[in-house]
Amino acid sequence: MNFRILRAILAKDVRSLLLLVLMTTLLFAGDVLIQRFDPTPLWGIFRIPLLLLTGTALIYSVFQLDSPVSMVDDWLCRPVPRKELLVSKLLLLLSVIYLSRVIAMFAADLVLGLPLAESLQEALLLQDADFQLLLPVLLLIAMVTQTLVQGVGVVVAIFVCIFVIPTPLIRPPGPLNPGIGEYLVNAGLDWLAMTPAKVLPIIIVAFACGLLYWRRRVLQARILLALTVCVTLLFMLLPTWLMPWKSVFALQTTFARADGAPVDTRNIKLRNPRVCFPATRVGDLATDTAFEAARQHVGPRMWPDQALREFGPDAVTFLTDLDLGGLPIDWRVKLNFVQANYLSSGRAPLYSLRPYNYFNDNTGGSAFSHLWLLPKFVVQRLESEKGPSLELTYSLTMLKPRNFTLPTDGSRHKLPGVGYCGATVDAAGNSIDIDCFSAFGKPAQITAELTDIPASRSYDRVDFAPRWTQSLYSQRVNLAIGSPRLASHDTITLTAWDVAGYLEKSVTLPGILGAGAETCPLPRAGGNNFQNSRWRDAAPHEAQSITVDAGVQLEVLDFGGTGSPIVLLPGLGATAHSFDELAPLLAQKHRVVAITRRGTGYSSRPDFGFDTPRLAKDVLQVMDAMGLDKVVLAGHSIAGDELTWLGAHDPDRFSALIYMDAAYDRSGDGSNTQGRRLRELNRSLSPEPPIPPEATLNFTAMTKFLAERGHVRLPEGELIAFYRMNSPYLAGTPSIDARTQQAIKAALQKPDYAAVKIPALAIYAFEDPDEPLPPWYDANDKELLAKIAEIARINDALKRDNIEAFRHHLEKGQVLELRNATHYLFQSNQQQVLEAIEEFAAK
Repeated sequence: MNFRILRAILAKDVRSLLLLVLMTTLLFAGDVLIQRFDPTPLWGIFRIPLLLLTGTALIYSVFQLDSPVSMVDDWLCRPVPRKELLVSKLLLLLSVIYLSRVIAMFAADLVLGLPLAESLQEALLLQDADFQLLLPVLLLIAMVTQTLVQGVGVVVAIFVCIFVIPTPLIRPPGPLNPGIGEYLVNAGLDWLAMTPAKVLPIIIVAFACGLLYWRRRVLQARILLALTVCVTLLFMLLPTWLMPWKSVFALQTTFARADGAPVDTRNIKLRNPRVCFPATRVGDLATDTAFEAARQHVGPRMWPDQALREFGPDAVTFLTDLDLGGLPIDWRVKLNFVQANYLSSGRAPLYSLRPYNYFNDNTGGSAFSHLWLLPKFVVQRLESEKGPSLELTYSLTMLKPRNFTLPTDGSRHKLPGVGYCGATVDAAGNSIDIDCFSAFGKPAQITAELTDIPASRSYDRVDFAPRWTQSLYSQRVNLAIGSPRLASHDTITLTAWDVAGYLEKSVTLPGILGAGAETCPLPRAGGNNFQNSRWRDAAPHEAQSITVDAGVQLEVLDFGGTGSPIVLLPGLGATAHSFDELAPLLAQKHRVVAITRRGTGYSSRPDFGFDTPRLAKDVLQVMDAMGLDKVVLAGHSIAGDELTWLGAHDPDRFSALIYMDAAYDRSGDGSNTQGRRLRELNRSLSPEPPIPPEATLNFTAMTKFLAERGHVRLPEGELIAFYRMNSPYLAGTPSIDARTQQAIKAALQKPDYAAVKIPALAIYAFEDPDEPLPPWYDANDKELLAKIAEIARINDALKRDNIEAFRHHLEKGQVLELRNATHYLFQSNQQQVLEAIEEFAAK
C-alpha cells in the first residue's frame, strides 16, 4: 500500500467535495447529539430521509469523481493504483459516516455521565440500522454509474420494481394465506432474513470491486448489481413468504439453540377456557355489541374494511383466546406463530387460516388471542362436513428469567449478562424511565416492573438472534413503567429473559367454533352466539359510594339493623357482596356494613394507595362518613392484614377483631421454600374445565354447577359483581384488576400481633380430608394423588404455624378451628360462623 498516493487521492477528494463532506459530517454527528440531548419529535420525522439522501449523495459523489466506468480506457495509458484508489474512497466514506458518529457519541455519553466503558462500546460498535441493508447496493450503484443522475435513475428503477409491481412486500395477505410476512420481526426471528440479506450482498459487492478495478469488466459488475438487489430481496422474503413456517422455525431452533439442558415439555398444555368461540357474521358486526365487547376484551384489531367487503356479509369472523399451563415456575413463553387448520373427520386438511394479527402485544407478551375470518364458501363446506374439527398449532419460545434489583436513583449500574442500566422516576412522578445499554449481544428480552407486580411489566422488543449475529452491534433499550405509585418504588425489578427452549403445541377442538354444532352453532343473520343471562341482586342492602381519597370512591353496602355495629371486609379480589347472605343474619342483632376495597368490584381503581396502612385508613374514613364507632371489625382472608393494622394503630375505634380464615403471615408467600413449592405443585395440576354457557343463564343454574364441581355456594350479588354474570361474553370471568391485587399483596408486611391489645377471634377453616376429588381429576392417577397430599401437608403445617403465632403473640386472642370447612367458611359453615361472631361480639 503506497500511503503517499493514498493521502494524495484522499486530499484531492476532500478538496473537490469539501462542502458536501462538511455537511454530511455535521449531519451525521448532529443526529447523534440531537438524539442524545433533545430527541424532538420533529427531528424524528425527518432524520431518516435526510441521512439517507445526504449519505447517498456523498457515496455517489466520492466514487463518481474517479468512476471505474469512465476510467476503463484511461487506466491503459495513465495507470492509477487501483488498491490505493479504492481504499481512499472507502476511507473517506468511513471517516464521514462512521467516525463522525463515533466521536459525537463518545463525547455525548461522557457529558451525560455514562461510564467510560459504556461510552467507548456504544461509540465504536454499530447500531443495527436499515442503512446497512442499503449500503452494498448504494456502493455498487455508485461504482457502475458515471453521474448522479444515472445513480438516482437506477435507485428509482429498483424502487419501482419492488414497490410498484405487486409483490409480497405490498400485497396484503388474505385470511387463507398462512405466511407470517412482516410479523417475523415481532416473532423475534427477523435475524433469519436480515443477517443473510446484509452479509451476502457485501460479499457480492467485494467481488464486483474486483471486476471493476482489477479486470475492468463493467457489464459483469452491472449484472452483479441486479444480483445484489435480488439476493437481498430473496433472503428477506424467504422466511416471511416463500418458505413454509415449519422450515423457518426449524432454522431458528437449529442456529439459535437454547441455553442450558433440554426442558421436559410434557406438562405444558394448551386449554380453551371457553366452551364456544365468540363469533358473528360480517354483516352483523355493526349491531352485534356482544361480539364487539368480546373483541375489545380479548384485544385483536378487526379485519380491515377491504377484506370484509371482499368476503361479503355471510362470512363469519370468530375469536380464539387460549391459555397455556404447566410451564416451570416464573417462566413465560413468547408466541412466534399460530396456524388454524380445519380437518375432516378423517383428519384430512380442509382449510388453513391466518389470523388478522399474529401478535396483539408486539413487544413480547404471551397473549394467545386471535381474530379469524371464514369466507362464505369455507363456511358452506364446513357445514356440509360430518364431524369437522379445528386444530390450532402454536410455535413458542420458552423464556427463563434472571432478575436484578435496580435502584431508581438515576445512576448507571452494571448488570452481568445485560450491560449498563439506570432507572429514574420522571419529574411528574407518572412513570419510571429505564435505560439499558448492551454490547456484543443482549438477552432475548429485557423487561422492567414494579417489584412483585408483574402486571406492571414493560417489555422490550423480543429478539431471538444468536449471539454471534449480534457481536458487532450495540443496543440501547428504553422502557417505562407506568403508575409507579402502585407500590414502593425505590427499587424496581429488571429481568433478563434467556431462551430456555422451543416447542410447538397443538390443541384440537370439535366442531367449527370450539365444540359441536349443537353446542356452538354458527351465527345466523340478525342473531348472535351469546345466551342472555338473567341475574338480579336481591340482597337487602343499600349501596352507597363514599369518597375516601382524591378521585377514589368505595362501594359500601349498608345492611341496616340495630345494635352494636359490625363492619365486614372481603378477601382479595372479592367484593362486599360476598357477605350478602351472612350480613342480613347479623343485622338481626347488629348494625352491619360491608366495604369493597379500592381496586375491586364497583369501587374505584386508582393507580395508588394499595399499601396496608392506606387501605386501613379507607376503612376509618368510611366509618367516619357513616358515623360508626366502637365497631366489631370482621374480615375474610387477606383482610386480616387490615384488621391487624387497625387493631394496633387505632384500637379505640374498635371493640373487637374477628379473623375469618384471615390470621396468616402472607409476607414472602411466593419467595420462601414452602410457598415456592406450593406454587410449583398448584401449577402442575390440571386446570378446571371451562364453564358451559348454560351454567351462566341464572343463579340457580350456576349454583347447581358450582356444587357439581365441588365449589362453595356464593351469593348472587357476588357472582354478578365478581364474575360479571350479566355480561353476555364475560360471564364467568373474574373482574379482577391484576395490577391492584398484586400491589396489595406486594405491600404486605409480617403481622405485628403483639401490638394488638383489643380482643380478637381467629376462625380457621380445615377442609374435609374425605372430600372427593374435583370431577376433572383422575382418581387413579397416583402422581396426582401424591401432589394433592403434599399440598394438603404443606397447607396444614403452615396453618398450624400461623395458629401458634396468633396464640402466642396476641394478648387477648382466641382461636376457633372449624372442621369440614372451606376458605369461604362464612358460606360453607354459615351457622357456625354466625354463632361464633354473635357470641364473641356479645362479650
